[in-house]
Amino acid sequence: MARKKRKSLIFTIMRMSVVPIAILGVVMTFYSQNSVREGMVFEIEKSLSGIAHNLISIYNVLDAGDFSQKDDRVYKGETEITSDYRILDDIKNDTGADVTVFVGDERCLTTLVDKKGNRLVGSHIDKEVASQVIEDGEEYFSQNVDVMGVRYFGYYVPIRNDENEVVGVSFAGESAESVNTSMRFMTQGNVIICLFIIILAGFICNLSAQKMVEAIQAIKRFLGRVAHGEFHHEMTEIVLKRGDELAQMGEYAVAVSDSLEEMVSRDPLTKLLNRRAAQIQMDYRRDNDCFSLAIADIDFFKSVNDSYGHEKGDEVLKYVAGALRKAVGEDGFSARWGGEEFLIGFDGTVNETRKVLQGFLDDVKSKKFSHNGMEFSISLTIGIVTYCDEEKMEEAINRADELLYYGKEHGRDQIVMESREEES
Repeated sequence: MARKKRKSLIFTIMRMSVVPIAILGVVMTFYSQNSVREGMVFEIEKSLSGIAHNLISIYNVLDAGDFSQKDDRVYKGETEITSDYRILDDIKNDTGADVTVFVGDERCLTTLVDKKGNRLVGSHIDKEVASQVIEDGEEYFSQNVDVMGVRYFGYYVPIRNDENEVVGVSFAGESAESVNTSMRFMTQGNVIICLFIIILAGFICNLSAQKMVEAIQAIKRFLGRVAHGEFHHEMTEIVLKRGDELAQMGEYAVAVSDSLEEMVSRDPLTKLLNRRAAQIQMDYRRDNDCFSLAIADIDFFKSVNDSYGHEKGDEVLKYVAGALRKAVGEDGFSARWGGEEFLIGFDGTVNETRKVLQGFLDDVKSKKFSHNGMEFSISLTIGIVTYCDEEKMEEAINRADELLYYGKEHGRDQIVMESREEES
């Protein structure tokens, strides 16, 4: 069966974090466009309303009379204002908006011009606008005022006489093109801000994802070593110092490693290394340098089991294991090689190893075991050799075994080195 291609974890995390942010950014951009447009339309309506009302107020200051038209002449009260565009042009220069004065429904004064630059006077107001403003007397705002094919945002205000009758209309307008340009400018600003937020969020997510993936990969490497029986590695501080769930996972991985090491590498009775773990240790130490290898065997251990029972025999084994572990310490390793036999690896010369193990023998021999009111003690015989990388493991162990049996055949309770010199 073909192995399924694995996806990158960092890609998955980035997709999970950045994609929702990108979608949110698109939604916010779309929403902000509508909000900006609605806001601008509202502001334009208020602005044009103010301009249209101000136009009426300015003419009322000029003359308090009513707007009227006689013989193609336009009057404000007694003042003729025909072709006098100063007020309208000043308003346009100040506000940027086009303004118009309708007398009745006819455009009499305006800043609007055609393509040749002629003012658009003489034209009439739209029928829909006339119905609402002139006939009903209501103000009117539209986003779609058509002036000679050009679309405007326009606001219409009815002009009333002293009898409160509608006699004309004040108009203020701004071309849709200029409004849309302003909207596009503001919208582009919002888009840029949203893009910046998305990029920044992606950058932050990438940093967080990288650190997270780095920690996960460290846990993966640690568990991979554990899966291959390598229990001497430590979990990196990158994981343990995180202070989050990944740090807990790292701690659990260490606990699992320790438990597995205990089950896989330790003898359940003595808690020393078992045969398999001892072989791994010998390979590891031999690759780095020569070291001393020793095999120890409890003398007459069968008689202990026969005379005092297997339970007492287990007690003896556990005591010997504890004393051996204490003697070797951090300078080597000790293992239960089988039955009452122990294997010791020591980072030192044969003579240095002999001194350490002699202290171990003295400690064991001084221990008094009791059973049903009877006391007994034990001794061990040990063979020590030097083990280097050019020699096979089995050969070194056989040499140590030969020395051990030599000691057994020549009185027991002694340490035998390769020189065949016996040390009591």
